[in-house]
Amino acid sequence: MEIVIQKFGGTSVKDVAARKQALVHVKYAVDHGKKVVVVVSAFREPGASYTTDGLLNLVHNNQSRLSKRELDMLVSVGEIVSATVFTEQAREAGLDATALTGSEAGIVTDDEFQNAKILNVDPTPIKKMFKKTNVVVVAGFQGATKDGEITTIGRGGSDVSAAVLGMALNAELVDIFTDVSGIMTADPQLVKRARCLKSISYDELANLAHNGARVIHPRAVEVAKQANLSMRIRATYQQPEELGTIVGERNPRISHYRTVTV
Repeated sequence: MEIVIQKFGGTSVKDVAARKQALVHVKYAVDHGKKVVVVVSAFREPGASYTTDGLLNLVHNNQSRLSKRELDMLVSVGEIVSATVFTEQAREAGLDATALTGSEAGIVTDDEFQNAKILNVDPTPIKKMFKKTNVVVVAGFQGATKDGEITTIGRGGSDVSAAVLGMALNAELVDIFTDVSGIMTADPQLVKRARCLKSISYDELANLAHNGARVIHPRAVEVAKQANLSMRIRATYQQPEELGTIVGERNPRISHYRTVTV
């Protein structure tokens, strides 16, 4: 069974049109014989109550009287909404898909609510689903404790969800879809001639992420390196044949590597 992970961020699933473009990539993988785990973030749609920020605003955000455990109950809803809506649209597009919460997908965490650490990922639930479906849509950013309490794994945690699921399922590839075509040589909003890198090492990308680059969560890169996962950073609006930036080990043919600094 060849499994690929496709993670779509909030802007990639924010509305019907965005999800339609995301589904182009899902269908392409299915048509090429792959089983696809789609990991989704909450919608990033200004003003909507089911975004992460919108949900927090319902309870006065930083002034909320809810405990961290209760806040995790609340904000986890955003990704669950995203996963179920994406699944509905996938079925409308003719794909055989099913939706799972993070805990249903086998993600077990500690009880550090709002910033939980993933302790274990059981691949069994998704493998069982793949016996009867080609696409499993997982709510990112979340899991549950051993006692079944809902947890979230911090902002940007859907990237981490994708990486750990890729590791647990021995995935062939993890694609991180964003609104940029890959890792750029500079901020394209500041440098007009910035170009997309064809490849980058785990260490270089982790360094960029730790220093504020918002393309991917640094913990996701660390997991990918540990598991030697093939990873790509891509744009949802690109055609499926386009590669984006490939992430892997340093090229041994380059004798003078200099770690990226900011």
